[in-house]
Amino acid sequence: MAATFLLLLVLVQVATAMTARAAADAAVASVARDASLPGADLDQGEAKLRTAIESIVPGAIGVEVDVRVTDHEAIATASFGWIPPGPVLTELTIAVRAEVPRVHDP
Repeated sequence: MAATFLLLLVLVQVATAMTARAAADAAVASVARDASLPGADLDQGEAKLRTAIESIVPGAIGVEVDVRVTDHEAIATASFGWIPPGPVLTELTIAVRAEVPRVHDP
């Protein structure tokens, strides 16, 4: 009985971690697409990304974000600790990165 409970606990935490990572990936990709446009405000993008992760990923702690633009691409990254719901077996660190080609005026 205890083994079944532990297996169920691990399965739920893995599924929830996958959902948290997918939500963070969507937020990072969205900010990277916004940053690739001409005249994008990178500070506003970082604030948007931090707010998005804190609101859509329950249990996210220590959120670190970075949005930068090079000549050819916009790069957005986020990493954070994640505490799963229920008993905490271990704290996970989730890191997500998105790169989008820059949009240049003709």
